[in-house]
Amino acid sequence: MKRFPSILLICLSLIAGLPGCYMSRYSKSGELDMADPAYAELMPFSANFDKALYKARLEVNGHEFSGLMMIKTSEGTNYKVSFFSELGLNFFDFELRDVGSTNGLNLYVRNIYPPLDKNMLLNKFEKYFSMLLAPGPSGDVRKTYLAQEGIGIMILMKSYKGKDGYISTNLIEPYKEIVNVGGLFKKEKISIALSYNAGADSPESILIDQPGFRMKFSLRFVE
Repeated sequence: MKRFPSILLICLSLIAGLPGCYMSRYSKSGELDMADPAYAELMPFSANFDKALYKARLEVNGHEFSGLMMIKTSEGTNYKVSFFSELGLNFFDFELRDVGSTNGLNLYVRNIYPPLDKNMLLNKFEKYFSMLLAPGPSGDVRKTYLAQEGIGIMILMKSYKGKDGYISTNLIEPYKEIVNVGGLFKKEKISIALSYNAGADSPESILIDQPGFRMKFSLRFVE
């Protein structure tokens, strides 16, 4: 009987090292006090952000929607997101409100194209925009991890769904990637890749991918 705990620990160690575990790409580094307001500026949309227009394409379950997306601030920490075709068809019009969720914004539907009006999709949209627009890891002590290949520092935090990891090259430049991981195997559930123009208050490009859900959302800034 005394052997069982040891066997369980061995099994858990093997599980943690499986390729499906996203965290196996990183080694734990320590903790970082992110109380300095400068860390908030690492978020994709800076404190000075007002609004931005993107060329957008949404691919979901074999269907494609393309057009323009406007993201703009509303009443301080709230946001409005509108996605519409270049012919004027409104795919959706959302408001995201800060109600105190852990790294989350609540999504309210103001208007939506019926084929996209599905609770599962709306929950996905709420999570994507929360990862991009919510306060993120600044303001508290967070666990840090170093990439085992290449250069990258990940700040990991609990969120209202799993854990969100914010990855920067050097904690000076804005986050270049945001991931959501969860479950026993710490699998990557959502990946958001970001690129920037120097001095911009919002990303130049955003690519959202959710493995296993057949969804991709790409945005490119319109000058």
